[in-house]
Amino acid sequence: MLRFGRRRVPEAVHEVSLEPGERRLAWALRADGGVLVATDLGLWLPPSAGGPVVRLDWADVERVSWKRPVLTVLGMAAITGTGERRTVELQEGGDLPEVVRGLVTASIGWSAHYRLQPRGGVRVVGRRRPGREVLDWQLVYDADTDPGAPGVAEQAEQLRADARRTIG
Repeated sequence: MLRFGRRRVPEAVHEVSLEPGERRLAWALRADGGVLVATDLGLWLPPSAGGPVVRLDWADVERVSWKRPVLTVLGMAAITGTGERRTVELQEGGDLPEVVRGLVTASIGWSAHYRLQPRGGVRVVGRRRPGREVLDWQLVYDADTDPGAPGVAEQAEQLRADARRTIG
């Protein structure tokens, strides 16, 4: 049902307990009857193994993809592509996939990839977190990089420190 050109918000959307001041920006019904809610702070996802709905902050999302009807959210991890993968089948996407992608992208304040010696690479990422003026600096190693190899972590930490000092 449409009201004034907008979809009627189901009761299940209102049942997601947002933090004080948190604003709902988009929502979608899941195929199992639940809801997905995107807010200014993060994405409220169904629990991975029972329990309550959980929020994944935008700065903790490596990437998202949308291939109708499935939204896939990959969480941040030390090695690219290895974070927790959450797939949610939606009844309809509405504007949720676009909103989610935009908010993940907007959380990235700075990003650069560097080659490491003797091999491998690392991405240094400065992420915006609500309520913080400075960026939250993350290291994400390439899939073929062993952060435990001699000198690798030290090189990456120096790159992060340089970015923090230069960018803020």
